[in-house]
Amino acid sequence: MNPHASFDLLSCISDFAVCINAHGVIEQASKPSQAFLQLPVELLQESIELFIQPEDMAMFVEVREKAKQSGEKQTFICRLLRQRVLPVWVDCYMHALPEDKYLIAAFDATHWKDSESRLVYLSTHDALTGLPGKVLLDDRIAMNIQTAQREKNVLSLIVLSLDGYRKINDLLGHCIGDELIKAVAERLQNCVRRSDTVARVSDDEFSMIMLSAGRENIELIARKILAAMQRSFRIGEHTLHISASLGVSMYPEHGEDASLLYRNAEMAMYRAKAQGKNYWKVYSDQVDDTERSDLSLESAMYEGIENGEFMLHYQPIFCTQTGQLKGAEALMRWQNPSRGFVSPMKFIPLAENSGLIKILGAWALRSACYQAKQWQESGLKDFYISVNVSPRQFVQEDFLDMIHKALNESGLLPGNLMLEITEGVLMENPQRSGAVLTQLHVAGVKIAIDDFGTGYSSLAYLKRFPLSVLKIDKSFVDDVVNSAEDMAIVGTILSLAEGLNLLVVAEGVENDAQLGFLRQEGCNLVQGYLTGRPVHSDAFKEKYMAELAKRITF
Repeated sequence: MNPHASFDLLSCISDFAVCINAHGVIEQASKPSQAFLQLPVELLQESIELFIQPEDMAMFVEVREKAKQSGEKQTFICRLLRQRVLPVWVDCYMHALPEDKYLIAAFDATHWKDSESRLVYLSTHDALTGLPGKVLLDDRIAMNIQTAQREKNVLSLIVLSLDGYRKINDLLGHCIGDELIKAVAERLQNCVRRSDTVARVSDDEFSMIMLSAGRENIELIARKILAAMQRSFRIGEHTLHISASLGVSMYPEHGEDASLLYRNAEMAMYRAKAQGKNYWKVYSDQVDDTERSDLSLESAMYEGIENGEFMLHYQPIFCTQTGQLKGAEALMRWQNPSRGFVSPMKFIPLAENSGLIKILGAWALRSACYQAKQWQESGLKDFYISVNVSPRQFVQEDFLDMIHKALNESGLLPGNLMLEITEGVLMENPQRSGAVLTQLHVAGVKIAIDDFGTGYSSLAYLKRFPLSVLKIDKSFVDDVVNSAEDMAIVGTILSLAEGLNLLVVAEGVENDAQLGFLRQEGCNLVQGYLTGRPVHSDAFKEKYMAELAKRITF
Protein backbone atom coordinates (compact mmCIF):
# COMPACT_ATOMS: atom_id res chain seq x y z
CA MET A 1 0.00 0.00 0.00
CA ASN A 2 1.17 3.52 -0.75
CA PRO A 3 2.64 5.00 2.48
CA HIS A 4 0.85 8.30 1.90
CA ALA A 5 -2.47 6.53 1.35
CA SER A 6 -1.94 4.52 4.53
CA PHE A 7 -1.20 7.64 6.54
CA ASP A 8 -4.23 9.47 5.16
CA LEU A 9 -6.51 6.52 5.96
CA LEU A 10 -5.23 6.11 9.51
CA SER A 11 -5.40 9.86 10.07
CA CYS A 12 -9.13 9.74 9.40
CA ILE A 13 -9.97 6.88 11.74
CA SER A 14 -7.43 7.16 14.59
CA ASP A 15 -7.06 9.55 17.52
CA PHE A 16 -3.34 9.95 16.94
CA ALA A 17 -1.25 9.29 13.80
CA VAL A 18 2.35 10.29 13.07
CA CYS A 19 5.19 9.34 10.79
CA ILE A 20 8.67 9.28 12.34
CA ASN A 21 12.15 8.85 10.91
CA ALA A 22 14.94 6.55 12.16
CA HIS A 23 15.80 9.07 14.92
CA GLY A 24 12.22 9.24 16.20
CA VAL A 25 11.55 12.73 14.86
CA ILE A 26 7.97 13.36 13.76
CA GLU A 27 7.82 14.22 10.07
CA GLN A 28 4.07 13.95 9.60
CA ALA A 29 1.19 14.34 12.08
CA SER A 30 -2.57 14.07 11.63
CA LYS A 31 -4.74 16.99 12.60
CA PRO A 32 -6.49 15.09 15.45
CA SER A 33 -3.10 14.26 17.03
CA GLN A 34 -2.50 17.78 18.34
CA ALA A 35 -6.01 17.95 19.81
CA PHE A 36 -5.72 14.45 21.30
CA LEU A 37 -2.53 15.38 23.16
CA GLN A 38 -4.01 18.80 24.03
CA LEU A 39 -0.99 20.72 22.71
CA PRO A 40 -0.96 24.43 21.67
CA VAL A 41 1.51 23.83 18.81
CA GLU A 42 1.99 21.23 16.09
CA LEU A 43 4.04 18.07 16.66
CA LEU A 44 6.21 18.36 13.54
CA GLN A 45 9.95 18.10 14.11
CA GLU A 46 9.39 17.08 17.72
CA SER A 47 10.83 13.82 19.08
CA ILE A 48 8.23 11.10 19.63
CA GLU A 49 10.01 10.36 22.90
CA LEU A 50 8.60 13.59 24.36
CA PHE A 51 5.06 12.21 24.08
CA ILE A 52 5.58 8.67 25.43
CA GLN A 53 5.56 7.70 29.11
CA PRO A 54 9.25 7.19 30.03
CA GLU A 55 8.55 3.70 31.50
CA ASP A 56 7.10 2.64 28.09
CA MET A 57 10.03 3.83 25.91
CA ALA A 58 12.00 0.59 26.15
CA MET A 59 8.97 -1.32 24.87
CA PHE A 60 8.47 1.25 22.09
CA VAL A 61 12.07 0.81 20.88
CA GLU A 62 11.71 -2.96 20.97
CA VAL A 63 8.47 -2.86 18.94
CA ARG A 64 10.08 -0.54 16.37
CA GLU A 65 12.95 -2.98 15.91
CA LYS A 66 10.51 -5.88 15.40
CA ALA A 67 8.60 -3.86 12.80
CA LYS A 68 11.84 -3.13 11.00
CA GLN A 69 13.09 -6.72 11.02
CA SER A 70 9.79 -8.44 10.17
CA GLY A 71 8.22 -5.87 7.91
CA GLU A 72 4.90 -6.69 9.55
CA LYS A 73 2.46 -4.54 11.49
CA GLN A 74 3.13 -4.52 15.26
CA THR A 75 0.46 -3.91 17.92
CA PHE A 76 1.10 -2.81 21.48
CA ILE A 77 -0.37 -0.80 24.37
CA CYS A 78 1.39 2.18 25.86
CA ARG A 79 0.78 5.57 27.45
CA LEU A 80 0.99 8.81 25.50
CA LEU A 81 1.46 12.06 27.39
CA ARG A 82 -1.23 14.71 27.13
CA GLN A 83 0.17 18.21 27.64
CA ARG A 84 3.48 16.32 27.86
CA VAL A 85 2.72 15.19 31.45
CA LEU A 86 -0.63 13.41 31.75
CA PRO A 87 -0.49 9.71 30.74
CA VAL A 88 -3.38 8.28 28.69
CA TRP A 89 -3.61 4.63 27.63
CA VAL A 90 -3.75 3.94 23.88
CA ASP A 91 -3.86 0.94 21.53
CA CYS A 92 -0.97 1.42 19.09
CA TYR A 93 -0.18 0.08 15.62
CA MET A 94 3.26 0.49 14.04
CA HIS A 95 4.11 -0.08 10.36
CA ALA A 96 7.65 -0.01 8.96
CA LEU A 97 7.95 2.23 5.88
CA PRO A 98 10.70 2.56 3.29
CA GLU A 99 13.80 4.60 4.16
CA ASP A 100 13.73 3.46 7.81
CA LYS A 101 10.60 5.41 8.61
CA TYR A 102 7.63 4.30 10.69
CA LEU A 103 3.92 5.03 10.71
CA ILE A 104 2.30 5.01 14.16
CA ALA A 105 -1.46 5.11 14.78
CA ALA A 106 -3.07 5.13 18.24
CA PHE A 107 -6.63 4.78 19.55
CA ASP A 108 -7.82 5.99 22.95
CA ALA A 109 -7.96 2.96 25.31
CA THR A 110 -8.85 4.84 28.51
CA HIS A 111 -12.29 3.25 28.88
CA TRP A 112 -10.90 -0.17 28.09
CA LYS A 113 -8.14 0.20 30.69
CA ASP A 114 -10.62 1.50 33.24
CA SER A 115 -12.78 -1.58 32.63
CA GLU A 116 -9.73 -3.79 32.84
CA SER A 117 -8.69 -2.17 36.11
CA ARG A 118 -12.21 -2.65 37.44
CA LEU A 119 -12.17 -6.31 36.47
CA VAL A 120 -8.79 -6.78 38.11
CA TYR A 121 -10.11 -5.08 41.24
CA LEU A 122 -13.23 -7.25 41.35
CA SER A 123 -11.16 -10.39 40.87
CA THR A 124 -8.99 -9.55 43.87
CA HIS A 125 -11.47 -7.78 46.19
CA ASP A 126 -14.78 -8.63 47.83
CA ALA A 127 -17.49 -6.69 46.02
CA LEU A 128 -19.63 -6.23 49.14
CA THR A 129 -17.05 -4.93 51.64
CA GLY A 130 -14.25 -3.73 49.37
CA LEU A 131 -11.83 -5.86 51.39
CA PRO A 132 -9.19 -8.03 49.71
CA GLY A 133 -10.46 -11.47 48.67
CA LYS A 134 -8.73 -14.86 48.96
CA VAL A 135 -6.51 -14.37 45.88
CA LEU A 136 -5.15 -11.04 47.10
CA LEU A 137 -4.92 -12.38 50.66
CA ASP A 138 -2.60 -15.18 49.51
CA ASP A 139 -0.46 -12.61 47.70
CA ARG A 140 -0.36 -10.35 50.78
CA ILE A 141 0.61 -13.30 53.02
CA ALA A 142 3.49 -14.14 50.67
CA MET A 143 4.63 -10.50 50.58
CA ASN A 144 4.48 -10.21 54.38
CA ILE A 145 6.44 -13.45 54.74
CA GLN A 146 9.18 -11.98 52.53
CA THR A 147 9.21 -8.83 54.68
CA ALA A 148 9.34 -10.88 57.87
CA GLN A 149 12.23 -12.93 56.46
CA ARG A 150 14.15 -9.83 55.45
CA GLU A 151 13.57 -8.06 58.78
CA LYS A 152 13.85 -11.26 60.87
CA ASN A 153 10.38 -10.50 62.19
CA VAL A 154 7.26 -12.51 63.14
CA LEU A 155 3.92 -12.61 61.36
CA SER A 156 0.50 -13.64 62.70
CA LEU A 157 -2.38 -14.82 60.54
CA ILE A 158 -5.92 -14.98 61.93
CA VAL A 159 -8.80 -16.87 60.32
CA LEU A 160 -12.19 -15.85 61.75
CA SER A 161 -15.53 -17.61 61.27
CA LEU A 162 -18.78 -15.91 62.30
CA ASP A 163 -21.12 -17.94 64.55
CA GLY A 164 -24.80 -17.39 63.82
CA TYR A 165 -24.52 -15.40 60.59
CA ARG A 166 -26.14 -17.97 58.32
CA LYS A 167 -29.23 -18.20 60.52
CA ILE A 168 -29.66 -14.41 60.39
CA ASN A 169 -29.11 -14.41 56.62
CA ASP A 170 -31.72 -17.14 56.09
CA LEU A 171 -34.32 -15.69 58.45
CA LEU A 172 -34.04 -11.97 57.73
CA GLY A 173 -32.88 -12.08 54.13
CA HIS A 174 -29.73 -11.31 52.18
CA CYS A 175 -30.13 -7.54 52.43
CA ILE A 176 -29.88 -7.63 56.22
CA GLY A 177 -27.15 -10.27 55.98
CA ASP A 178 -25.12 -8.07 53.61
CA GLU A 179 -25.43 -5.04 55.88
CA LEU A 180 -24.31 -7.17 58.83
CA ILE A 181 -21.24 -8.35 56.89
CA LYS A 182 -20.32 -4.75 56.06
CA ALA A 183 -20.66 -3.79 59.73
CA VAL A 184 -18.48 -6.75 60.73
CA ALA A 185 -15.84 -5.73 58.18
CA GLU A 186 -15.77 -2.19 59.58
CA ARG A 187 -15.35 -3.43 63.17
CA LEU A 188 -12.56 -5.79 62.21
CA GLN A 189 -10.68 -2.98 60.49
CA ASN A 190 -11.02 -0.90 63.66
CA CYS A 191 -9.51 -3.74 65.70
CA VAL A 192 -6.20 -3.77 63.83
CA ARG A 193 -3.60 -1.29 62.60
CA ARG A 194 -3.85 0.53 59.27
CA SER A 195 -0.81 -1.42 58.08
CA ASP A 196 -2.52 -4.78 58.75
CA THR A 197 -4.62 -6.58 56.14
CA VAL A 198 -8.25 -7.56 56.72
CA ALA A 199 -9.73 -9.83 54.02
CA ARG A 200 -13.06 -11.54 53.40
CA VAL A 201 -12.47 -15.05 52.10
CA SER A 202 -16.02 -16.53 52.08
CA ASP A 203 -19.60 -15.73 53.13
CA ASP A 204 -18.94 -15.81 56.88
CA GLU A 205 -15.15 -16.06 57.05
CA PHE A 206 -12.54 -13.30 57.34
CA SER A 207 -8.78 -13.29 57.70
CA MET A 208 -6.23 -10.84 59.09
CA ILE A 209 -2.47 -10.49 58.51
CA MET A 210 -0.43 -8.75 61.20
CA LEU A 211 3.29 -8.17 60.88
CA SER A 212 5.30 -7.90 64.14
CA ALA A 213 2.46 -9.49 66.14
CA GLY A 214 3.73 -12.52 68.05
CA ARG A 215 2.70 -14.65 71.00
CA GLU A 216 3.28 -11.82 73.46
CA ASN A 217 0.42 -9.72 72.07
CA ILE A 218 -1.77 -12.06 70.00
CA GLU A 219 -3.99 -12.87 73.00
CA LEU A 220 -4.80 -9.18 73.48
CA ILE A 221 -5.63 -8.83 69.78
CA ALA A 222 -7.79 -11.97 69.71
CA ARG A 223 -9.76 -10.94 72.79
CA LYS A 224 -10.27 -7.46 71.34
CA ILE A 225 -11.71 -8.97 68.16
CA LEU A 226 -13.99 -11.38 70.05
CA ALA A 227 -15.27 -8.53 72.25
CA ALA A 228 -15.99 -6.41 69.16
CA MET A 229 -18.01 -9.23 67.59
CA GLN A 230 -20.02 -9.77 70.78
CA ARG A 231 -21.35 -6.22 70.84
CA SER A 232 -24.81 -5.99 69.32
CA PHE A 233 -25.23 -4.86 65.70
CA ARG A 234 -28.03 -2.46 64.84
CA ILE A 235 -29.09 -3.20 61.26
CA GLY A 236 -32.21 -1.32 60.22
CA GLU A 237 -34.92 -2.19 62.72
CA HIS A 238 -33.06 -5.28 63.95
CA THR A 239 -30.70 -5.66 66.89
CA LEU A 240 -28.52 -8.64 66.01
CA HIS A 241 -26.09 -10.72 68.03
CA ILE A 242 -23.33 -12.94 66.70
CA SER A 243 -19.99 -14.25 67.92
CA ALA A 244 -16.84 -15.52 66.27
CA SER A 245 -14.36 -18.40 66.38
CA LEU A 246 -10.71 -17.50 65.76
CA GLY A 247 -7.71 -19.56 64.68
CA VAL A 248 -4.16 -18.19 64.71
CA SER A 249 -0.97 -19.33 63.01
CA MET A 250 2.43 -17.61 63.14
CA TYR A 251 5.39 -17.31 60.81
CA PRO A 252 7.87 -18.96 60.95
CA GLU A 253 6.72 -21.22 63.80
CA HIS A 254 3.70 -22.73 62.03
CA GLY A 255 4.71 -22.51 58.37
CA GLU A 256 7.02 -20.75 55.95
CA ASP A 257 4.69 -20.35 52.98
CA ALA A 258 1.25 -18.77 52.51
CA SER A 259 -0.60 -22.03 51.87
CA LEU A 260 0.64 -23.85 54.97
CA LEU A 261 0.23 -20.79 57.19
CA TYR A 262 -3.40 -20.34 56.11
CA ARG A 263 -4.21 -24.04 56.40
CA ASN A 264 -2.88 -24.16 59.96
CA ALA A 265 -4.77 -21.01 60.99
CA GLU A 266 -7.94 -22.53 59.53
CA MET A 267 -7.35 -25.77 61.42
CA ALA A 268 -6.92 -23.80 64.65
CA MET A 269 -10.20 -21.99 63.90
CA TYR A 270 -12.07 -25.30 63.52
CA ARG A 271 -10.61 -26.49 66.82
CA ALA A 272 -11.78 -23.27 68.47
CA LYS A 273 -15.25 -23.70 66.97
CA ALA A 274 -15.40 -27.27 68.30
CA GLN A 275 -14.84 -25.94 71.83
CA GLY A 276 -17.83 -23.61 71.60
CA LYS A 277 -18.71 -20.18 70.30
CA ASN A 278 -16.71 -17.04 71.03
CA TYR A 279 -13.39 -18.84 71.42
CA TRP A 280 -9.89 -18.51 69.94
CA LYS A 281 -7.02 -20.94 69.58
CA VAL A 282 -3.39 -20.82 68.40
CA TYR A 283 -2.37 -23.63 66.05
CA SER A 284 -0.47 -26.55 67.52
CA ASP A 285 0.79 -29.65 65.73
CA GLN A 286 0.51 -31.52 69.01
CA VAL A 287 -2.68 -33.51 69.51
CA ASP A 288 -4.02 -32.72 72.99
CA ASP A 289 -5.50 -35.35 75.30
CA THR A 290 -9.07 -34.52 74.31
CA GLU A 291 -8.37 -34.81 70.60
CA ARG A 292 -6.38 -38.01 71.12
CA SER A 293 -9.26 -39.46 73.12
CA ASP A 294 -11.79 -38.42 70.47
CA LEU A 295 -9.66 -39.96 67.72
CA SER A 296 -9.43 -43.22 69.64
CA LEU A 297 -13.16 -43.20 70.36
CA GLU A 298 -13.99 -42.47 66.72
CA SER A 299 -11.88 -45.43 65.63
CA ALA A 300 -13.66 -47.62 68.19
CA MET A 301 -17.02 -46.41 66.84
CA TYR A 302 -16.19 -47.64 63.35
CA GLU A 303 -15.32 -51.05 64.80
CA GLY A 304 -18.44 -50.93 66.98
CA ILE A 305 -20.66 -50.43 63.92
CA GLU A 306 -19.02 -53.38 62.16
CA ASN A 307 -19.28 -55.57 65.28
CA GLY A 308 -22.88 -54.68 66.11
CA GLU A 309 -22.07 -53.05 69.47
CA PHE A 310 -24.74 -50.36 69.10
CA MET A 311 -28.28 -51.00 70.27
CA LEU A 312 -31.54 -49.21 70.92
CA HIS A 313 -33.16 -48.75 74.29
CA TYR A 314 -36.79 -47.69 74.53
CA GLN A 315 -38.30 -45.29 77.06
CA PRO A 316 -42.08 -45.59 77.43
CA ILE A 317 -44.39 -42.61 76.91
CA PHE A 318 -47.67 -42.57 78.84
CA CYS A 319 -50.92 -40.64 78.77
CA THR A 320 -50.75 -38.29 81.76
CA GLN A 321 -54.45 -38.53 82.56
CA THR A 322 -55.10 -42.27 82.06
CA GLY A 323 -51.70 -43.87 82.51
CA GLN A 324 -52.10 -45.73 79.22
CA LEU A 325 -48.97 -46.67 77.28
CA LYS A 326 -48.98 -44.64 74.07
CA GLY A 327 -45.52 -45.00 72.61
CA ALA A 328 -41.78 -45.05 73.22
CA GLU A 329 -38.73 -43.02 72.34
CA ALA A 330 -35.88 -44.96 70.71
CA LEU A 331 -32.56 -44.00 72.30
CA MET A 332 -29.16 -45.07 70.96
CA ARG A 333 -26.78 -46.92 73.30
CA TRP A 334 -23.24 -48.26 72.90
CA GLN A 335 -21.76 -51.15 74.84
CA ASN A 336 -18.08 -51.53 73.96
CA PRO A 337 -16.20 -54.70 75.08
CA SER A 338 -13.22 -52.77 76.44
CA ARG A 339 -14.77 -49.42 77.33
CA GLY A 340 -18.04 -50.71 78.73
CA PHE A 341 -21.09 -48.47 78.49
CA VAL A 342 -20.19 -45.28 76.58
CA SER A 343 -22.40 -42.30 77.39
CA PRO A 344 -24.49 -40.93 74.50
CA MET A 345 -23.38 -37.46 75.66
CA LYS A 346 -19.90 -38.50 74.53
CA PHE A 347 -20.39 -40.52 71.37
CA ILE A 348 -23.37 -38.72 69.78
CA PRO A 349 -21.56 -35.35 69.31
CA LEU A 350 -18.49 -37.19 68.04
CA ALA A 351 -20.62 -39.18 65.59
CA GLU A 352 -22.23 -35.92 64.45
CA ASN A 353 -18.89 -34.23 63.82
CA SER A 354 -17.34 -37.24 62.06
CA GLY A 355 -20.35 -37.99 59.89
CA LEU A 356 -20.88 -41.44 61.43
CA ILE A 357 -24.29 -40.24 62.63
CA LYS A 358 -25.56 -40.75 59.07
CA ILE A 359 -24.87 -44.49 59.31
CA LEU A 360 -26.03 -44.78 62.93
CA GLY A 361 -29.10 -42.63 62.35
CA ALA A 362 -30.27 -44.66 59.36
CA TRP A 363 -29.76 -47.88 61.32
CA ALA A 364 -31.64 -46.51 64.37
CA LEU A 365 -34.60 -45.35 62.26
CA ARG A 366 -34.88 -48.67 60.45
CA SER A 367 -34.52 -50.74 63.64
CA ALA A 368 -37.05 -48.63 65.57
CA CYS A 369 -39.63 -48.94 62.78
CA TYR A 370 -39.23 -52.71 62.65
CA GLN A 371 -39.51 -52.96 66.45
CA ALA A 372 -42.61 -50.79 66.62
CA LYS A 373 -44.26 -52.89 63.90
CA GLN A 374 -43.54 -56.08 65.88
CA TRP A 375 -45.08 -54.62 69.02
CA GLN A 376 -48.13 -53.49 67.09
CA GLU A 377 -48.60 -57.01 65.77
CA SER A 378 -48.38 -58.23 69.38
CA GLY A 379 -51.33 -56.10 70.39
CA LEU A 380 -50.29 -52.44 70.73
CA LYS A 381 -52.42 -51.21 67.84
CA ASP A 382 -52.09 -47.44 68.39
CA PHE A 383 -48.51 -47.59 69.62
CA TYR A 384 -46.12 -45.00 68.08
CA ILE A 385 -42.33 -44.88 68.00
CA SER A 386 -40.39 -41.62 68.39
CA VAL A 387 -36.97 -41.31 66.75
CA ASN A 388 -34.47 -38.46 67.06
CA VAL A 389 -33.18 -36.79 63.89
CA SER A 390 -29.65 -35.37 63.94
CA PRO A 391 -28.65 -32.12 62.19
CA ARG A 392 -26.56 -34.00 59.64
CA GLN A 393 -29.37 -36.42 58.88
CA PHE A 394 -31.91 -33.67 58.33
CA VAL A 395 -29.82 -31.92 55.67
CA GLN A 396 -29.04 -35.11 53.74
CA GLU A 397 -30.39 -35.02 50.19
CA ASP A 398 -31.79 -38.53 50.63
CA PHE A 399 -33.39 -37.81 54.02
CA LEU A 400 -36.98 -38.21 52.79
CA ASP A 401 -36.08 -41.34 50.81
CA MET A 402 -34.53 -42.81 53.96
CA ILE A 403 -37.78 -42.21 55.92
CA HIS A 404 -39.99 -43.70 53.20
CA LYS A 405 -37.69 -46.71 52.80
CA ALA A 406 -37.73 -47.48 56.56
CA LEU A 407 -41.54 -47.28 56.61
CA ASN A 408 -42.03 -49.37 53.47
CA GLU A 409 -39.59 -52.09 54.50
CA SER A 410 -40.89 -52.36 58.07
CA GLY A 411 -44.56 -52.05 57.19
CA LEU A 412 -45.07 -49.41 59.91
CA LEU A 413 -47.78 -46.90 59.09
CA PRO A 414 -46.49 -43.30 58.76
CA GLY A 415 -48.94 -42.16 61.44
CA ASN A 416 -47.15 -44.37 63.97
CA LEU A 417 -43.76 -42.72 63.40
CA MET A 418 -42.78 -39.51 65.16
CA LEU A 419 -39.56 -37.68 64.27
CA GLU A 420 -37.99 -35.52 66.99
CA ILE A 421 -36.15 -32.49 65.63
CA THR A 422 -34.68 -29.58 67.61
CA GLU A 423 -35.60 -25.97 66.98
CA GLY A 424 -32.04 -25.08 65.99
CA VAL A 425 -31.93 -27.69 63.23
CA LEU A 426 -35.14 -26.41 61.65
CA MET A 427 -34.05 -22.78 61.78
CA GLU A 428 -30.69 -23.34 60.07
CA ASN A 429 -32.58 -23.19 56.77
CA PRO A 430 -36.26 -22.41 57.43
CA GLN A 431 -37.29 -22.49 53.78
CA ARG A 432 -35.87 -25.96 53.18
CA SER A 433 -37.10 -27.18 56.58
CA GLY A 434 -40.65 -26.09 55.74
CA ALA A 435 -40.55 -27.96 52.43
CA VAL A 436 -39.23 -31.16 54.03
CA LEU A 437 -41.69 -31.07 56.95
CA THR A 438 -44.60 -30.44 54.58
CA GLN A 439 -43.73 -33.56 52.60
CA LEU A 440 -43.50 -35.61 55.80
CA HIS A 441 -46.82 -34.19 57.02
CA VAL A 442 -48.53 -35.07 53.74
CA ALA A 443 -47.16 -38.61 54.04
CA GLY A 444 -48.66 -38.85 57.55
CA VAL A 445 -45.44 -38.76 59.62
CA LYS A 446 -45.69 -36.77 62.87
CA ILE A 447 -43.14 -34.10 63.81
CA ALA A 448 -42.15 -33.24 67.38
CA ILE A 449 -40.05 -30.25 68.44
CA ASP A 450 -37.51 -31.68 70.87
CA ASP A 451 -36.20 -29.67 73.87
CA PHE A 452 -38.78 -26.98 73.18
CA GLY A 453 -37.95 -23.60 74.67
CA THR A 454 -34.19 -24.14 74.91
CA GLY A 455 -33.25 -23.21 71.34
CA TYR A 456 -34.43 -20.60 68.90
CA SER A 457 -36.20 -17.67 70.57
CA SER A 458 -38.86 -16.91 67.94
CA LEU A 459 -42.21 -18.71 68.04
CA ALA A 460 -43.17 -17.71 64.50
CA TYR A 461 -42.12 -21.11 63.17
CA LEU A 462 -44.90 -22.81 65.20
CA LYS A 463 -47.39 -21.44 62.67
CA ARG A 464 -45.05 -21.89 59.77
CA PHE A 465 -44.25 -25.60 60.13
CA PRO A 466 -46.73 -28.55 60.18
CA LEU A 467 -45.99 -29.81 63.71
CA SER A 468 -47.76 -32.37 65.90
CA VAL A 469 -46.00 -32.34 69.28
CA LEU A 470 -43.96 -30.09 71.56
CA LYS A 471 -41.60 -31.81 73.99
CA ILE A 472 -40.96 -29.80 77.16
CA ASP A 473 -37.28 -30.01 78.02
CA LYS A 474 -36.23 -31.72 81.24
CA SER A 475 -34.60 -28.50 82.47
CA PHE A 476 -38.07 -26.92 82.85
CA VAL A 477 -39.54 -29.99 84.56
CA ASP A 478 -36.77 -30.51 87.13
CA ASP A 479 -37.83 -27.69 89.45
CA VAL A 480 -41.34 -27.03 88.17
CA VAL A 481 -42.89 -27.63 91.59
CA ASN A 482 -40.64 -25.14 93.43
CA SER A 483 -39.81 -22.54 90.77
CA ALA A 484 -42.41 -19.94 89.88
CA GLU A 485 -40.46 -19.20 86.68
CA ASP A 486 -40.51 -22.85 85.56
CA MET A 487 -44.20 -23.11 86.47
CA ALA A 488 -44.92 -20.08 84.31
CA ILE A 489 -42.83 -21.41 81.40
CA VAL A 490 -44.48 -24.85 81.47
CA GLY A 491 -47.94 -23.26 81.80
CA THR A 492 -47.26 -20.97 78.86
CA ILE A 493 -46.07 -23.87 76.67
CA LEU A 494 -49.21 -25.87 77.51
CA SER A 495 -51.48 -22.94 76.72
CA LEU A 496 -49.61 -22.24 73.50
CA ALA A 497 -49.86 -25.88 72.40
CA GLU A 498 -53.57 -26.00 73.20
CA GLY A 499 -54.21 -22.91 71.09
CA LEU A 500 -52.28 -24.42 68.17
CA ASN A 501 -53.87 -27.86 68.59
CA LEU A 502 -50.54 -29.53 69.42
CA LEU A 503 -49.88 -32.35 71.87
CA VAL A 504 -47.28 -31.89 74.63
CA VAL A 505 -44.84 -34.46 76.02
CA ALA A 506 -43.03 -33.59 79.26
CA GLU A 507 -39.55 -35.14 79.48
CA GLY A 508 -37.59 -36.03 82.61
CA VAL A 509 -40.50 -36.66 85.00
CA GLU A 510 -38.86 -38.14 88.10
CA ASN A 511 -41.29 -37.73 91.02
CA ASP A 512 -44.98 -37.72 91.89
CA ALA A 513 -45.05 -33.97 92.55
CA GLN A 514 -43.90 -33.21 89.00
CA LEU A 515 -46.42 -35.67 87.57
CA GLY A 516 -49.22 -34.21 89.66
CA PHE A 517 -48.50 -30.69 88.49
CA LEU A 518 -48.34 -31.73 84.82
CA ARG A 519 -51.56 -33.71 85.11
CA GLN A 520 -53.31 -30.76 86.76
CA GLU A 521 -52.08 -28.35 84.06
CA GLY A 522 -53.36 -30.58 81.29
CA CYS A 523 -50.12 -31.99 79.88
CA ASN A 524 -50.97 -34.80 77.44
CA LEU A 525 -48.02 -37.21 77.70
CA VAL A 526 -45.07 -37.86 80.01
CA GLN A 527 -41.83 -39.80 80.03
CA GLY A 528 -39.09 -40.08 82.63
CA TYR A 529 -37.55 -42.28 85.28
CA LEU A 530 -40.76 -42.17 87.35
CA THR A 531 -42.82 -43.85 84.64
CA GLY A 532 -40.07 -45.94 83.06
CA ARG A 533 -36.35 -45.89 82.34
CA PRO A 534 -34.98 -46.62 78.87
CA VAL A 535 -34.55 -50.40 78.51
CA HIS A 536 -33.60 -52.94 75.87
CA SER A 537 -36.38 -54.19 73.59
CA ASP A 538 -36.56 -57.56 75.39
CA ALA A 539 -36.95 -55.90 78.79
CA PHE A 540 -39.49 -53.46 77.34
CA LYS A 541 -41.55 -56.34 75.97
CA GLU A 542 -41.39 -58.25 79.25
CA LYS A 543 -42.36 -55.24 81.35
CA TYR A 544 -44.96 -53.48 79.22
CA MET A 545 -46.37 -55.90 76.69
CA ALA A 546 -48.12 -57.88 79.39
CA GLU A 547 -50.10 -54.76 80.15
CA LEU A 548 -50.99 -54.28 76.48
CA ALA A 549 -53.45 -51.40 76.52
CA LYS A 550 -54.18 -51.61 80.27
CA ARG A 551 -53.99 -48.51 82.35
CA ILE A 552 -51.00 -48.23 84.62
CA THR A 553 -51.23 -46.66 88.04
CA PHE A 554 -48.44 -44.19 88.59
